Amino acid sequence: MKNQRLNNLSHSRTLLGALLTLLLLAGLSSAQQKQPLGRLEFIGLKRLTREQVTEMSGLKIGQMVDANALDAAANELLKSGLFRKLSYRVHNAGNQAVVTFQVEESAVSLPVTFENFVWFSDDEIVAAVRRDVPYFNGTAPAAGETPDKISAALQRLLTEKHIAGQVEYMPYVSKDKQELLFTVKGARIPVCSLHFPGASAVPEAELVKASQEVFKADYSKKDIATFAPIKLLPLYRHIGHLRAEFQPPSATLETGAQCAGGVNVTIPVTEGQSYRWAKSIWDGNDKLTVEDLAIALDMNPGDLADGGKIDKGLKNVAKAYRSRGFMSTTIEQTPEFDESAMLVTYHFKINEGPRFFMGKLIVSGLTTADTEDLKSKWTLGSNAVFDEAYLEQFRQGPLREFVRVLTQRSRLSTRYNVEVEERPDQLNKTVDIVIAFK
Repeated sequence: MKNQRLNNLSHSRTLLGALLTLLLLAGLSSAQQKQPLGRLEFIGLKRLTREQVTEMSGLKIGQMVDANALDAAANELLKSGLFRKLSYRVHNAGNQAVVTFQVEESAVSLPVTFENFVWFSDDEIVAAVRRDVPYFNGTAPAAGETPDKISAALQRLLTEKHIAGQVEYMPYVSKDKQELLFTVKGARIPVCSLHFPGASAVPEAELVKASQEVFKADYSKKDIATFAPIKLLPLYRHIGHLRAEFQPPSATLETGAQCAGGVNVTIPVTEGQSYRWAKSIWDGNDKLTVEDLAIALDMNPGDLADGGKIDKGLKNVAKAYRSRGFMSTTIEQTPEFDESAMLVTYHFKINEGPRFFMGKLIVSGLTTADTEDLKSKWTLGSNAVFDEAYLEQFRQGPLREFVRVLTQRSRLSTRYNVEVEERPDQLNKTVDIVIAFK
Protein backbone atom coordinates (compact mmCIF):
# COMPACT_ATOMS: atom_id res chain seq x y z
CA MET A 1 0.00 0.00 0.00
CA LYS A 2 1.37 3.38 -1.00
CA ASN A 3 1.96 6.08 1.57
CA GLN A 4 0.90 9.61 0.60
CA ARG A 5 2.95 12.02 2.75
CA LEU A 6 4.79 14.74 0.82
CA ASN A 7 8.00 16.02 2.34
CA ASN A 8 8.97 19.38 0.80
CA LEU A 9 12.42 20.94 1.03
CA SER A 10 11.92 24.70 0.87
CA HIS A 11 15.54 25.69 0.33
CA SER A 12 16.82 26.50 -3.15
CA ARG A 13 20.20 26.09 -4.84
CA THR A 14 22.02 27.92 -7.59
CA LEU A 15 23.51 25.52 -10.13
CA LEU A 16 25.10 26.69 -13.41
CA GLY A 17 23.92 30.20 -12.75
CA ALA A 18 20.21 29.28 -12.50
CA LEU A 19 18.04 29.26 -9.39
CA LEU A 20 16.80 25.72 -8.92
CA THR A 21 14.37 24.56 -6.26
CA LEU A 22 14.61 21.02 -4.93
CA LEU A 23 11.27 19.32 -4.27
CA LEU A 24 11.65 15.95 -2.58
CA LEU A 25 8.54 13.79 -2.57
CA ALA A 26 8.80 11.17 0.16
CA GLY A 27 6.31 8.41 0.79
CA LEU A 28 7.59 7.31 4.18
CA SER A 29 5.34 8.46 7.04
CA SER A 30 6.92 10.09 10.06
CA ALA A 31 5.81 7.20 12.23
CA GLN A 32 7.28 4.55 9.95
CA GLN A 33 10.55 2.86 10.81
CA LYS A 34 13.40 2.42 8.34
CA GLN A 35 12.79 -0.02 5.52
CA PRO A 36 15.17 -2.00 3.35
CA LEU A 37 15.71 -0.51 -0.12
CA GLY A 38 14.25 -2.99 -2.57
CA ARG A 39 14.55 -1.16 -5.89
CA LEU A 40 15.98 2.11 -7.23
CA GLU A 41 14.62 3.69 -10.42
CA PHE A 42 15.59 6.79 -12.42
CA ILE A 43 13.41 8.65 -14.92
CA GLY A 44 14.84 11.30 -17.25
CA LEU A 45 18.43 10.10 -17.68
CA LYS A 46 20.04 10.97 -21.02
CA ARG A 47 23.83 11.15 -20.84
CA LEU A 48 24.28 9.34 -17.54
CA THR A 49 23.55 5.67 -16.92
CA ARG A 50 21.47 4.16 -14.12
CA GLU A 51 24.58 2.49 -12.69
CA GLN A 52 26.53 5.76 -12.61
CA VAL A 53 23.78 7.70 -10.87
CA THR A 54 23.20 4.89 -8.37
CA GLU A 55 26.86 5.00 -7.38
CA MET A 56 26.76 8.79 -7.13
CA SER A 57 23.78 8.65 -4.78
CA GLY A 58 25.55 6.34 -2.34
CA LEU A 59 22.43 4.17 -2.04
CA LYS A 60 22.70 0.38 -2.08
CA ILE A 61 19.99 -2.20 -2.54
CA GLY A 62 19.18 -3.81 0.79
CA GLN A 63 20.31 -0.95 3.01
CA MET A 64 17.87 0.50 5.52
CA VAL A 65 16.47 3.84 4.35
CA ASP A 66 14.17 6.55 5.59
CA ALA A 67 13.37 10.11 4.48
CA ASN A 68 16.65 11.44 5.90
CA ALA A 69 18.73 8.88 4.00
CA LEU A 70 16.92 9.62 0.75
CA ASP A 71 17.20 13.38 1.24
CA ALA A 72 20.96 12.96 1.74
CA ALA A 73 21.22 10.88 -1.45
CA ALA A 74 19.28 13.52 -3.41
CA ASN A 75 21.56 16.23 -2.08
CA GLU A 76 24.63 14.30 -3.24
CA LEU A 77 23.21 14.08 -6.74
CA LEU A 78 22.42 17.80 -6.86
CA LYS A 79 25.83 18.82 -5.54
CA SER A 80 27.48 17.12 -8.52
CA GLY A 81 26.19 19.87 -10.79
CA LEU A 82 24.92 17.26 -13.24
CA PHE A 83 21.22 17.88 -12.61
CA ARG A 84 19.02 20.96 -13.04
CA LYS A 85 16.02 19.46 -11.25
CA LEU A 86 15.45 16.43 -9.10
CA SER A 87 12.59 14.92 -7.13
CA TYR A 88 11.80 11.49 -5.76
CA ARG A 89 8.86 9.42 -4.64
CA VAL A 90 8.63 6.26 -2.58
CA HIS A 91 6.17 3.41 -2.46
CA ASN A 92 6.20 0.07 -0.68
CA ALA A 93 6.46 -3.34 -2.28
CA GLY A 94 5.90 -5.86 0.48
CA ASN A 95 8.10 -4.69 3.30
CA GLN A 96 10.64 -2.99 1.01
CA ALA A 97 10.92 0.58 -0.29
CA VAL A 98 10.90 1.28 -4.04
CA VAL A 99 12.41 4.70 -4.73
CA THR A 100 11.93 6.52 -8.06
CA PHE A 101 14.02 9.59 -8.85
CA GLN A 102 12.68 12.00 -11.50
CA VAL A 103 15.63 14.01 -12.87
CA GLU A 104 16.47 16.62 -15.48
CA GLU A 105 20.13 16.65 -16.42
CA SER A 106 21.98 19.95 -16.71
CA ALA A 107 21.82 21.35 -20.21
CA VAL A 108 25.50 22.35 -20.22
CA SER A 109 28.14 19.67 -19.88
CA LEU A 110 31.50 20.78 -21.24
CA PRO A 111 34.19 18.61 -22.82
CA VAL A 112 37.14 18.23 -20.44
CA THR A 113 40.64 18.99 -21.74
CA PHE A 114 43.82 18.14 -19.84
CA GLU A 115 46.08 20.97 -20.88
CA ASN A 116 49.64 19.99 -19.94
CA PHE A 117 49.61 16.66 -18.10
CA VAL A 118 52.51 15.45 -20.23
CA TRP A 119 53.73 12.90 -17.69
CA PHE A 120 50.73 10.61 -18.16
CA SER A 121 48.85 8.89 -20.95
CA ASP A 122 45.19 9.70 -21.53
CA ASP A 123 44.25 6.30 -20.10
CA GLU A 124 46.21 6.97 -16.91
CA ILE A 125 44.54 10.34 -16.45
CA VAL A 126 41.02 8.99 -17.02
CA ALA A 127 41.67 6.06 -14.66
CA ALA A 128 42.86 8.45 -11.94
CA VAL A 129 39.81 10.68 -12.37
CA ARG A 130 37.38 7.77 -12.26
CA ARG A 131 38.73 6.70 -8.88
CA ASP A 132 36.99 9.79 -7.49
CA VAL A 133 34.47 10.41 -10.27
CA PRO A 134 33.33 6.98 -11.51
CA TYR A 135 30.72 8.51 -13.83
CA PHE A 136 33.33 10.60 -15.70
CA ASN A 137 32.76 10.31 -19.46
CA GLY A 138 35.03 13.04 -20.81
CA THR A 139 32.65 15.88 -19.95
CA ALA A 140 31.74 17.78 -16.81
CA PRO A 141 29.42 20.60 -15.74
CA ALA A 142 31.04 23.99 -15.24
CA ALA A 143 29.46 24.28 -11.75
CA GLY A 144 28.87 21.95 -8.84
CA GLU A 145 31.31 19.60 -7.14
CA THR A 146 32.28 17.50 -10.15
CA PRO A 147 35.06 19.82 -11.43
CA ASP A 148 36.47 20.04 -7.89
CA LYS A 149 36.51 16.26 -7.64
CA ILE A 150 38.29 15.95 -10.97
CA SER A 151 40.82 18.55 -9.85
CA ALA A 152 41.42 16.70 -6.56
CA ALA A 153 41.94 13.41 -8.40
CA LEU A 154 44.49 15.01 -10.72
CA GLN A 155 46.28 16.66 -7.79
CA ARG A 156 46.54 13.28 -6.08
CA LEU A 157 48.00 11.81 -9.26
CA LEU A 158 50.70 14.49 -9.32
CA THR A 159 51.50 13.91 -5.65
CA GLU A 160 51.78 10.15 -6.15
CA LYS A 161 54.32 10.71 -8.94
CA HIS A 162 56.19 13.43 -6.96
CA ILE A 163 55.47 16.08 -9.61
CA ALA A 164 55.34 19.69 -8.43
CA GLY A 165 52.47 21.90 -9.52
CA GLN A 166 48.96 22.99 -8.65
CA VAL A 167 45.94 21.79 -10.61
CA GLU A 168 43.54 24.54 -11.65
CA TYR A 169 40.54 24.56 -13.97
CA MET A 170 38.50 27.13 -15.83
CA PRO A 171 35.90 27.25 -18.61
CA TYR A 172 37.62 28.10 -21.90
CA VAL A 173 35.85 29.45 -24.97
CA SER A 174 37.55 29.26 -28.35
CA LYS A 175 36.28 30.07 -31.82
CA ASP A 176 34.36 26.86 -32.35
CA LYS A 177 33.86 25.25 -28.94
CA GLN A 178 33.61 25.57 -25.18
CA GLU A 179 35.53 23.30 -22.84
CA LEU A 180 36.60 22.86 -19.24
CA LEU A 181 40.36 23.25 -19.15
CA PHE A 182 42.46 21.57 -16.43
CA THR A 183 46.03 22.87 -16.15
CA VAL A 184 49.06 22.22 -13.95
CA LYS A 185 50.23 25.64 -12.81
CA GLY A 186 53.85 26.12 -11.76
CA ALA A 187 55.20 23.21 -13.82
CA ARG A 188 58.31 23.89 -15.92
CA ILE A 189 57.77 22.16 -19.30
CA PRO A 190 60.05 23.57 -22.02
CA VAL A 191 59.41 22.67 -25.65
CA CYS A 192 62.50 20.79 -26.87
CA SER A 193 61.56 20.09 -30.48
CA LEU A 194 58.75 20.42 -33.00
CA HIS A 195 57.78 17.90 -35.65
CA PHE A 196 55.24 18.22 -38.46
CA PRO A 197 54.39 14.81 -39.95
CA GLY A 198 52.86 15.21 -43.39
CA ALA A 199 54.74 18.39 -44.24
CA SER A 200 56.04 18.45 -47.81
CA ALA A 201 54.76 21.44 -49.79
CA VAL A 202 56.04 23.59 -46.94
CA PRO A 203 59.26 21.99 -45.63
CA GLU A 204 59.27 21.01 -41.98
CA ALA A 205 62.32 23.21 -41.40
CA GLU A 206 60.34 26.25 -42.61
CA LEU A 207 57.44 25.41 -40.27
CA VAL A 208 59.85 25.05 -37.34
CA LYS A 209 61.50 28.38 -38.21
CA ALA A 210 58.10 30.08 -38.23
CA SER A 211 57.32 28.54 -34.82
CA GLN A 212 60.23 29.94 -32.83
CA GLU A 213 57.98 31.69 -30.33
CA VAL A 214 56.68 28.27 -29.24
CA PHE A 215 60.13 27.50 -27.81
CA LYS A 216 60.01 30.60 -25.62
CA ALA A 217 57.14 29.37 -23.43
CA ASP A 218 56.25 26.25 -21.48
CA TYR A 219 54.23 23.63 -23.30
CA SER A 220 50.52 24.36 -23.62
CA LYS A 221 48.32 22.16 -25.76
CA LYS A 222 45.77 24.98 -26.05
CA ASP A 223 48.32 27.62 -27.03
CA ILE A 224 50.02 25.45 -29.64
CA ALA A 225 46.69 24.31 -31.10
CA THR A 226 45.76 27.99 -31.44
CA PHE A 227 49.18 29.04 -32.74
CA ALA A 228 49.33 26.65 -35.70
CA PRO A 229 46.21 27.85 -37.58
CA ILE A 230 47.02 31.53 -36.98
CA LYS A 231 50.75 31.58 -37.71
CA LEU A 232 51.41 28.54 -39.90
CA LEU A 233 48.35 28.17 -42.12
CA PRO A 234 49.19 31.43 -43.96
CA LEU A 235 52.31 29.67 -45.28
CA TYR A 236 50.05 27.13 -46.96
CA ARG A 237 47.40 29.59 -48.11
CA HIS A 238 50.15 31.63 -49.78
CA ILE A 239 50.90 28.69 -52.11
CA GLY A 240 47.26 27.86 -52.82
CA HIS A 241 46.83 25.07 -50.24
CA LEU A 242 43.53 26.51 -49.07
CA ARG A 243 42.35 23.30 -47.37
CA ALA A 244 45.46 22.57 -45.33
CA GLU A 245 44.75 21.62 -41.71
CA PHE A 246 46.81 21.10 -38.57
CA GLN A 247 45.75 18.29 -36.26
CA PRO A 248 45.77 18.61 -32.42
CA PRO A 249 49.31 18.54 -30.98
CA SER A 250 50.70 15.72 -28.86
CA ALA A 251 53.74 15.73 -26.59
CA THR A 252 56.23 13.13 -25.38
CA LEU A 253 58.74 13.59 -22.57
CA GLU A 254 62.32 14.33 -23.54
CA THR A 255 64.75 11.88 -21.94
CA GLY A 256 67.99 13.70 -22.77
CA ALA A 257 69.82 15.86 -20.25
CA GLN A 258 70.06 18.91 -22.53
CA CYS A 259 66.29 19.58 -22.30
CA ALA A 260 65.47 17.96 -18.98
CA GLY A 261 61.80 17.98 -18.07
CA GLY A 262 60.83 19.15 -21.54
CA VAL A 263 58.71 17.69 -24.30
CA ASN A 264 58.93 16.91 -27.98
CA VAL A 265 55.81 18.20 -29.69
CA THR A 266 54.22 16.66 -32.77
CA ILE A 267 51.70 18.57 -34.90
CA PRO A 268 50.46 16.49 -37.86
CA VAL A 269 49.51 18.45 -40.95
CA THR A 270 47.19 17.53 -43.81
CA GLU A 271 48.36 19.72 -46.66
CA GLY A 272 45.78 18.98 -49.34
CA GLN A 273 46.54 20.25 -52.83
CA SER A 274 47.34 23.60 -54.39
CA TYR A 275 44.46 25.32 -56.22
CA ARG A 276 44.28 27.87 -58.99
CA TRP A 277 41.63 30.54 -59.41
CA ALA A 278 38.65 29.60 -61.58
CA LYS A 279 36.32 32.58 -61.18
CA SER A 280 34.36 34.70 -58.72
CA ILE A 281 30.58 34.84 -58.49
CA TRP A 282 29.02 37.94 -56.88
CA ASP A 283 25.58 38.29 -55.35
CA GLY A 284 23.93 41.28 -53.66
CA ASN A 285 26.00 44.01 -55.32
CA ASP A 286 24.05 47.03 -56.55
CA LYS A 287 26.27 50.10 -56.13
CA LEU A 288 29.36 48.43 -57.58
CA THR A 289 29.38 46.51 -60.84
CA VAL A 290 30.92 43.08 -61.28
CA GLU A 291 33.72 44.80 -63.23
CA ASP A 292 34.37 47.21 -60.31
CA LEU A 293 34.51 44.27 -57.91
CA ALA A 294 36.78 42.23 -60.16
CA ILE A 295 39.25 45.11 -60.46
CA ALA A 296 39.32 45.57 -56.67
CA LEU A 297 39.70 41.84 -56.03
CA ASP A 298 42.43 41.49 -58.69
CA MET A 299 42.14 37.70 -59.12
CA ASN A 300 42.20 36.34 -62.67
CA PRO A 301 41.40 32.86 -64.04
CA GLY A 302 44.46 30.64 -63.84
CA ASP A 303 46.13 32.65 -61.05
CA LEU A 304 47.49 30.76 -58.08
CA ALA A 305 44.77 30.90 -55.44
CA ASP A 306 47.01 32.75 -52.99
CA GLY A 307 44.95 33.09 -49.80
CA GLY A 308 46.81 36.22 -48.74
CA LYS A 309 46.15 37.88 -52.09
CA ILE A 310 42.45 36.94 -51.85
CA ASP A 311 42.27 38.50 -48.39
CA LYS A 312 43.94 41.67 -49.65
CA GLY A 313 41.52 41.80 -52.59
CA LEU A 314 38.52 41.61 -50.29
CA LYS A 315 39.93 44.47 -48.21
CA ASN A 316 40.16 46.49 -51.42
CA VAL A 317 36.53 45.65 -52.19
CA ALA A 318 35.53 46.93 -48.74
CA LYS A 319 37.58 50.10 -49.34
CA ALA A 320 35.81 50.63 -52.65
CA TYR A 321 32.47 50.55 -50.85
CA ARG A 322 33.65 52.87 -48.07
CA SER A 323 34.86 55.38 -50.64
CA ARG A 324 31.22 55.53 -51.77
CA GLY A 325 29.83 55.99 -48.28
CA PHE A 326 28.95 52.35 -47.53
CA MET A 327 30.60 51.97 -44.14
CA SER A 328 28.95 48.75 -42.94
CA THR A 329 29.23 46.52 -46.01
CA THR A 330 29.76 42.84 -45.22
CA ILE A 331 31.01 40.11 -47.55
CA GLU A 332 30.44 36.40 -47.03
CA GLN A 333 32.74 34.08 -48.95
CA THR A 334 32.15 30.44 -49.86
CA PRO A 335 34.84 28.56 -51.81
CA GLU A 336 33.80 25.75 -54.14
CA PHE A 337 36.61 23.31 -54.94
CA ASP A 338 37.02 21.30 -58.12
CA GLU A 339 39.41 18.60 -56.92
CA SER A 340 39.99 16.98 -60.29
CA ALA A 341 40.89 20.25 -62.01
CA MET A 342 42.55 21.71 -58.87
CA LEU A 343 40.49 24.89 -59.29
CA VAL A 344 38.52 26.99 -56.81
CA THR A 345 35.51 29.20 -57.47
CA TYR A 346 34.60 31.79 -54.85
CA HIS A 347 30.99 32.76 -54.23
CA PHE A 348 30.72 36.21 -52.62
CA LYS A 349 27.48 37.39 -51.02
CA ILE A 350 27.44 41.13 -50.36
CA ASN A 351 25.26 43.07 -47.95
CA GLU A 352 26.00 46.65 -48.96
CA GLY A 353 24.16 48.28 -46.06
CA PRO A 354 23.10 51.95 -45.93
CA ARG A 355 25.02 54.89 -47.35
CA PHE A 356 26.63 57.31 -44.87
CA PHE A 357 27.21 61.04 -45.26
CA MET A 358 29.77 63.46 -43.88
CA GLY A 359 28.91 64.70 -40.39
CA LYS A 360 30.99 67.10 -38.31
CA LEU A 361 34.74 67.76 -38.41
CA ILE A 362 35.91 68.03 -34.80
CA VAL A 363 39.43 69.30 -33.98
CA SER A 364 40.80 69.37 -30.43
CA GLY A 365 44.08 70.36 -28.79
CA LEU A 366 44.79 73.45 -30.90
CA THR A 367 44.25 77.18 -30.56
CA THR A 368 41.13 78.64 -32.14
CA ALA A 369 43.13 80.13 -34.99
CA ASP A 370 44.97 76.88 -35.75
CA THR A 371 41.73 74.94 -35.53
CA GLU A 372 40.07 77.18 -38.12
CA ASP A 373 43.17 77.01 -40.32
CA LEU A 374 43.09 73.21 -40.34
CA LYS A 375 39.34 73.06 -40.94
CA SER A 376 39.73 75.34 -43.96
CA LYS A 377 41.85 72.66 -45.61
CA TRP A 378 39.07 70.05 -45.33
CA THR A 379 36.92 70.20 -48.46
CA LEU A 380 34.47 67.32 -47.97
CA GLY A 381 31.31 69.25 -47.09
CA SER A 382 28.68 68.33 -44.54
CA ASN A 383 25.99 66.03 -45.94
CA ALA A 384 28.26 65.01 -48.84
CA VAL A 385 28.56 61.27 -49.37
CA PHE A 386 31.28 60.14 -46.99
CA ASP A 387 34.44 59.10 -48.79
CA GLU A 388 36.97 57.23 -46.68
CA ALA A 389 39.50 57.50 -49.49
CA TYR A 390 39.32 61.31 -49.15
CA LEU A 391 40.09 60.97 -45.43
CA GLU A 392 43.22 58.98 -46.19
CA GLN A 393 44.32 61.53 -48.80
CA PHE A 394 43.76 64.32 -46.28
CA ARG A 395 45.88 62.51 -43.68
CA GLN A 396 48.76 61.94 -46.06
CA GLY A 397 48.60 65.42 -47.65
CA PRO A 398 47.11 68.53 -45.97
CA LEU A 399 47.17 67.16 -42.41
CA ARG A 400 50.79 65.98 -42.60
CA GLU A 401 51.89 69.34 -44.06
CA PHE A 402 49.89 71.23 -41.41
CA VAL A 403 51.61 69.29 -38.60
CA ARG A 404 55.03 69.90 -40.18
CA VAL A 405 54.48 73.68 -40.33
CA LEU A 406 52.99 73.71 -36.83
CA THR A 407 56.00 71.90 -35.42
CA GLN A 408 58.48 74.19 -37.18
CA ARG A 409 57.00 77.36 -35.78
CA SER A 410 56.73 76.01 -32.24
CA ARG A 411 59.38 77.65 -30.08
CA LEU A 412 59.37 74.65 -27.75
CA SER A 413 59.91 72.28 -30.68
CA THR A 414 56.74 70.49 -29.64
CA ARG A 415 56.29 67.06 -31.17
CA TYR A 416 52.59 66.54 -31.80
CA ASN A 417 50.86 63.19 -31.49
CA VAL A 418 47.88 63.34 -33.84
CA GLU A 419 45.02 60.85 -33.67
CA VAL A 420 42.32 60.65 -36.34
CA GLU A 421 39.11 58.81 -35.55
CA GLU A 422 36.00 57.97 -37.56
CA ARG A 423 32.77 58.06 -35.56
CA PRO A 424 29.88 56.57 -37.54
CA ASP A 425 26.40 57.51 -36.33
CA GLN A 426 24.20 54.50 -37.12
CA LEU A 427 20.99 56.39 -36.38
CA ASN A 428 21.61 59.43 -38.56
CA LYS A 429 23.83 57.62 -41.09
CA THR A 430 26.60 60.19 -40.78
CA VAL A 431 30.32 59.97 -39.98
CA ASP A 432 32.00 62.52 -37.73
CA ILE A 433 35.77 62.91 -38.07
CA VAL A 434 37.71 63.71 -34.88
CA ILE A 435 41.29 65.00 -35.16
CA ALA A 436 42.93 65.20 -31.74
CA PHE A 437 46.31 66.85 -31.10
CA LYS A 438 47.99 65.51 -27.97
